[in-house]
Amino acid sequence: GGGGSGVGDDTMFVLSILRDSVRVAPETFDRDLLEVLAEELDKKYANKVLPELGLCICTYDFKDVEDAVIYPSDGAAHHKVVFRMLMFRPFVGEVVVGTIIASNEDGIQVSLDFFDDMFIPSYCLPQPAEYDPRAKLWVWRFDEGEEGGVFTLHEQIRCRVDSITYTSITNTDKGRQATKTSTENSATAAKLTPMQTSSSAPDAEVPLVRQRSTSVDLSADDTSKDPPAMHIKGSVNDDGLGLVIWNWE
Repeated sequence: GGGGSGVGDDTMFVLSILRDSVRVAPETFDRDLLEVLAEELDKKYANKVLPELGLCICTYDFKDVEDAVIYPSDGAAHHKVVFRMLMFRPFVGEVVVGTIIASNEDGIQVSLDFFDDMFIPSYCLPQPAEYDPRAKLWVWRFDEGEEGGVFTLHEQIRCRVDSITYTSITNTDKGRQATKTSTENSATAAKLTPMQTSSSAPDAEVPLVRQRSTSVDLSADDTSKDPPAMHIKGSVNDDGLGLVIWNWE
């Protein structure tokens, strides 16, 4: 759908300015040019992850459309365009609400509607947390002996984005290689030492975000084990986070 409402309300979505050249086929010359350009760009970009920018949703608007260049051999019009793409890109430290779609002994998988590659590792659950292998669910035992909170499938969960990892896969002479770039919140790691902010305004608490890059070799034949192009690590071990039905008010 079109419309730009929601971009301002929801910080998980941002607009990124991109440049490209778009081929417009002769049979579409009688149609509205911007409509055709947006269609072609959406075919190319929708659901594609651009490292550092996020997951492309749809073309939002055009900043610049150059006059067509027509090559005699082709007959199509080629337009250089500058456009804004609506991107799904939560920021590190942002609190998001998703749905639990799977659990295993390593943690909980969360879907943010159209994006399913968010994972909360077991050590980022509220402690003490235990995995129940028969029910295949995680349980937070916040009172001695009490059942506590059960992280039930299909429940809504409020969690914080701790890191975002982009993976680009390239074919090298030595085989297929994945390069991962992670942006993570080192304030989460620094939680063990209390932040010295009592004297300053609350806004002064800027989370320290750091980036690191690693490369790994992938199996030549089995692409099913490839890491996702974009992966979000989340946590719920903080006040106000957890299942939405727990309602912390």
